[in-house]
Amino acid sequence: MKQLHKPHGLKYRQLLAVLIITFVATPFLSGSLGGILSALLLMYTMIVIVMSLPLPKWWVVGYVAIAISAFTIQLSASMGWRDNSVQSLSLLPQAIFVLYFGAAIYWIGRDIFTTRTVTADTVRGGISIYFMIGYLWAFLYGMVATLNIDAFSQPLLIDDSYLRVFHFSFTTLTTLGYGDIVPISDVALVLTNLEAITGQMYSTVFIAILVGGYLSQSPDR
Repeated sequence: MKQLHKPHGLKYRQLLAVLIITFVATPFLSGSLGGILSALLLMYTMIVIVMSLPLPKWWVVGYVAIAISAFTIQLSASMGWRDNSVQSLSLLPQAIFVLYFGAAIYWIGRDIFTTRTVTADTVRGGISIYFMIGYLWAFLYGMVATLNIDAFSQPLLIDDSYLRVFHFSFTTLTTLGYGDIVPISDVALVLTNLEAITGQMYSTVFIAILVGGYLSQSPDR
């Protein structure tokens, strides 16, 4: 089965760039137009994720089709955000985003954690995983907030923008915890604790792998 590959050593460069751009652009993507642009950017991010993985060509086509479907559903929800019947549609694309980021974390993690040679691309892949952990939990929080508007002390989804949900997720992941947004429901409390634990454990393991790989490549060994 033919697979799609990135040039050696550059597999994760575009992925990391897109993840950073998505994060930085979020404050400017609000309102109806911002919601459309945000949906487009997330769809492109999903496609870049798939293209970064060593998958058979027909898998890539299928995943791209799912990404486009998620964009269409999210766009429909964005156009009628205040309609409760349409708002429920936002759960589906968020669930798809969770699955996409979860699968990408697994495959990229398996790649960089089993490599015997530490390169710049290994570092890029590791940083990409860290960003994707934040995005994955952000969409989990978004799903919780969609199902229960009182799950957090403040609304997370405002004016079709993911700014607050990304902010809350990454401050939790880094255990910075400003305290401006606080989990209220039991599910939200458990998710925040799990994300904080995951962020600390991942950072420790990734640094250990980098150091171990560097030492194994040292000419003195």
